[in-house]
Amino acid sequence: MIPIDYLRASRKGREVRPRYLNDDKIASEVINMAKSAKTLGEFRNAVELISSDKKLVKGLAHVLEQLIEIEKIDSKLVTRTRLEVFKAASALGYPLTEEERERVFQTVAARLKMGVNEVKALFLKAYEENRLIVKAPDIQPKQLVEMYNLALIQALLFKSLYVKALLPNAPALLKGLIRAVKGLGLMYIVEINGGQLEFRFDGPVSALRQTERYGTRLAKLVPYITSAEKWEIEAQVKLGERIYVFKESWRTAPPLPKTPPHAEQFDSLVEQEFYKQVSKICHVEREPEALVVDGRVYIPDFKIGDLYVEIVGFWTPDYLKRKYEKITKVGKPLLVLVSEELAMATWRQLMPNVVVFKDRPRLSDVFKYIKPYCVNRR
Repeated sequence: MIPIDYLRASRKGREVRPRYLNDDKIASEVINMAKSAKTLGEFRNAVELISSDKKLVKGLAHVLEQLIEIEKIDSKLVTRTRLEVFKAASALGYPLTEEERERVFQTVAARLKMGVNEVKALFLKAYEENRLIVKAPDIQPKQLVEMYNLALIQALLFKSLYVKALLPNAPALLKGLIRAVKGLGLMYIVEINGGQLEFRFDGPVSALRQTERYGTRLAKLVPYITSAEKWEIEAQVKLGERIYVFKESWRTAPPLPKTPPHAEQFDSLVEQEFYKQVSKICHVEREPEALVVDGRVYIPDFKIGDLYVEIVGFWTPDYLKRKYEKITKVGKPLLVLVSEELAMATWRQLMPNVVVFKDRPRLSDVFKYIKPYCVNRR
């Protein structure tokens, strides 16, 4: 991904489209700069001299930086060293001359039993740009261009009101994508449309809380969509005070990376803790087979024997309504664990198997519900 400030896009009427990069010449120069630079700061300064299009070169550099291996530092030691330097400088009346500054570093070096040059180096390592490049990425210009073009789509969707994605109804794709969606904590609905899957995701501009964080998560989903053999995206995007339409598909998009990233195993620490506790006594299946409910795809969080388990956390009211309607129509043995913040009367009316938790579900609270299904204990 790249910061929204580096987004290059063309607007025409109500439509918006990323200004994709088609030539790998500049990408090649950026890669060479990373290989020759000693520090991250030197690399960043050098790439700005490549082209007058600062958004382009900074965007390429930002994408490449995510692959650059920089030196690891002892953050505690760096922090301690800087505090000692500031303390010594304050005691000497904030030195201004080179000689006075040298005296400060000598004082700290003696106090920490280090060399003066080591203290100076640690003092500067607090800033990322001063860290050494250990290894530049082994990547071809064509690959960097593909990653950059994908990052442009991600940056554009960071400002979306909603995103629609049309994908083939392939079982492997479905489960992987749904797992990614749930793992990223996105608000979505899925419908079967003419043999294909139509996803609709609420965009970060429409979310009630954590807009920036949610926008980042939605952007992370893009590689899962574009790695499909055939795909289409449509979104409403708010740029400034205007709303634009963005459309892209496998037919019209430039070459993009085809390997989807690894999805997080758990949606939240609550789910992770639940799995950790229950798996000690039962076999727990994480995100079992998909259930189709009124033409929608629904994958519960867990399955214990024949019992499905759903953990409901924070969502917008509209999403909670859709989730509630979906759960009531499952028609399968289901245990619903609800945060007390959402424990409205409607959830308690779902069925007898509703457990309200404060911070996290506890084994003692759910054991009586899972016991009849816990046939394969460890």
